[in-house]
Amino acid sequence: MYCSIRRYQLVKGTPDIVREKVGTTFMPRIKALVGFVSYSVIVTGLGGDGLPGIVTVSVFNDAEQAKASSKLAAKWAREMDPFFSLEKLGEESGRIACQAEAD
Repeated sequence: MYCSIRRYQLVKGTPDIVREKVGTTFMPRIKALVGFVSYSVIVTGLGGDGLPGIVTVSVFNDAEQAKASSKLAAKWAREMDPFFSLEKLGEESGRIACQAEAD
């Protein structure tokens, strides 16, 4: 499995608006991608400048599928400009080397 982790700063809007829009407009899109395993959004709190941080974690069966999720996320974020604005701070992706799950 492969993971893509994206880091953002929320420069306009609120974490609640992001959560609502992710749930209603982005989740259905990312779940429809081939190889989808999971998607999570984490609100990391306030940065040094007082703005909330947002981290997303996408997990897919292979690297190309994870890469496709990043393109989808970028397109979706542009569409959300009337509601909120995210500044992308970075992205990391790669093969999941080991993983544990609850029994």
